[in-house]
Amino acid sequence: MTLTRRDAALALAEEILSDIELSRLPPPQIVRKASRLARLSDDVDAIDWLSQEVSGFEIKDDRLTPSGIRAAKLSRREATFDKEEGRQTYWSSSLNELQASIDSGKIHLEAARDRDLSISSANPQQVVEPPPGNARERMEITESIRHGEEILGRIVGAVYLYVSSKEIELRFGAAVEDAFTTVRNEVDSRIAQLTPSAATKLSAAFENASSGNPEHWANAASACRRLLKAIADELRQPGEPIDGRPMTDDRYINRLIDWIANQNAVGNTLRDVVTADLQDFGKRIDAFDDAGHKGAHAEVSKYEASRFITGAYLLIGDILRLWAEVKSASADVQTKTTITATAEVVQPDPAYRDVAAGPDSPPNSPVFRPGQTSS
Repeated sequence: MTLTRRDAALALAEEILSDIELSRLPPPQIVRKASRLARLSDDVDAIDWLSQEVSGFEIKDDRLTPSGIRAAKLSRREATFDKEEGRQTYWSSSLNELQASIDSGKIHLEAARDRDLSISSANPQQVVEPPPGNARERMEITESIRHGEEILGRIVGAVYLYVSSKEIELRFGAAVEDAFTTVRNEVDSRIAQLTPSAATKLSAAFENASSGNPEHWANAASACRRLLKAIADELRQPGEPIDGRPMTDDRYINRLIDWIANQNAVGNTLRDVVTADLQDFGKRIDAFDDAGHKGAHAEVSKYEASRFITGAYLLIGDILRLWAEVKSASADVQTKTTITATAEVVQPDPAYRDVAAGPDSPPNSPVFRPGQTSS
């Protein structure tokens, strides 16, 4: 089974977290894997940050560029504050350079170890001092290693926080996507049965919401309005007012609510929930339509349009589910009626026919004649 891009990113995020927690990989390899995670997630900012960690920071005129400073901040590479120039300085060595410096420092530290010596003198009165050792050199090397590992620790810590947040985001997003896919599959399978033209209207709504043109975002409400009206036209035709509420062609929300209220074959809870959602959604449709009619397209953001489309999709799913339950209940009643009618077929009067022994009856079986009684 081929993994989706989201599933692959989630699996990679979990793998990177395990690599860091169990110290399975050196920092350069961890950052490279995190860079791949950023590419799978289409995270442009993280791609720029992590690529500079791997390949080196952007420097111009011996100073970090704004992009390099941003990447260094994300990695927590702060060094000292230059009071004379009034600016923060950063450690700009690449990740590979830091790792190589630490590895070579450990080799030099081992080479600087003092060897075991045995010193003696033929003169028992003479005090023999050992030659100067490499203590100072070892101290300098140790300090260099400690400093490099501190910077690496900051970088790996920053990467860990990024991957952790990305893993939570992907996991939550996958759960939401699975839930929405369940609703979408149900809506897509039923909506064409109720109104064949709905697919075109639904497609138009999604295209308006995903468009890069702000003028199209307000039109998303109009597409949803046409879709809900098409559903209302199928379920409840325009007619006379009910309890003072108009049931005209343009009052499709009222017509849908009236249709729901008359479906006694389903439970009250589902009817009440869908009715409340319809009333709230009708107000939101009016607000979006007002924005569109006034030409205030800039007031409707892409997020608002997408949220509106998602809400419409969920509401339509509830209406279609209610319609399916009503349809199923109606079919059950019709089936029971047919069975009852079949069971009530009148049997012919035995006075007009003999009830004789059948071919499988035992020999000498009695034959009943009209007027006879059995004993």
